[in-house]
Amino acid sequence: NLLLSAMELKEEIPLTNVNFVLSNQITRTVRSLEQIYKKARENGEGEKFVLVMEDVKKEAQETRYWVRILKETNNSRFYKLIDELEDESEELITIFSRIINVKN
Repeated sequence: NLLLSAMELKEEIPLTNVNFVLSNQITRTVRSLEQIYKKARENGEGEKFVLVMEDVKKEAQETRYWVRILKETNNSRFYKLIDELEDESEELITIFSRIINVKN
């Protein structure tokens, strides 16, 4: 679960001002991603579904963006956790892209 991974990372990284802001931003985008995905599933099929899935993909891309910045600003000791979160984001982007392509 991406949200659990984000919360675990938030507990593990040092509590600096930068990490606080970035980890909160990651948590925010993950929560938003999950809410939008839920909305997409409720909409079922059709054009509206595809439009909502595009929003889900954008949130996953934003999550990946913040994770990469977090990686750049932290010690390599935390790279494993950060890389796992980045990998999960990448996987979701790929999945959502395939769903969008199939539905179009």
